[in-house]
Amino acid sequence: MMFTLAAAEPSRGWGGPVALLIAAVVFVAFATLHDVWMRRGLPSPTEGDDTDGGDTSQVSSVSDTDDTDRDTSWWGRIAEVGGRRVRVDQEPRDEALDLDLEDEKPESLEEAVDRMDRQGVPYVEIVRRVMADYQVSESTAKRRIRDSREARSAV
Repeated sequence: MMFTLAAAEPSRGWGGPVALLIAAVVFVAFATLHDVWMRRGLPSPTEGDDTDGGDTSQVSSVSDTDDTDRDTSWWGRIAEVGGRRVRVDQEPRDEALDLDLEDEKPESLEEAVDRMDRQGVPYVEIVRRVMADYQVSESTAKRRIRDSREARSAV
């Protein structure tokens, strides 16, 4: 009875572990070759053909500031607030000059055409911008330019 139970259990071979070992060796070999290839890089311009009239160093060896840490990063910038250096994620706002720009109405088609025409933007560029920004046809854009120019010439 014991022999029948032992014979019923499938025997495991070395195929799986050998395949994993081969895959690991191939991976390490590829990673090593890639690393060697990336380190090879391009030669430095100072190697080989060195010129006599090269650039002189434009960087002084002594820093002109006592703080050499970067003042900006992904998490904001360092600002001096109340005599202390703190990290802020947005510009400090002056409450006296803070204007709420959300109440401002958007520029109308006629105002935009008139503004661009006064700035000297070429006719074709005005037509292109108006068509893209205000989703109007070419004839409507050209009509608004004509109307704007007539209104300014009448004044």
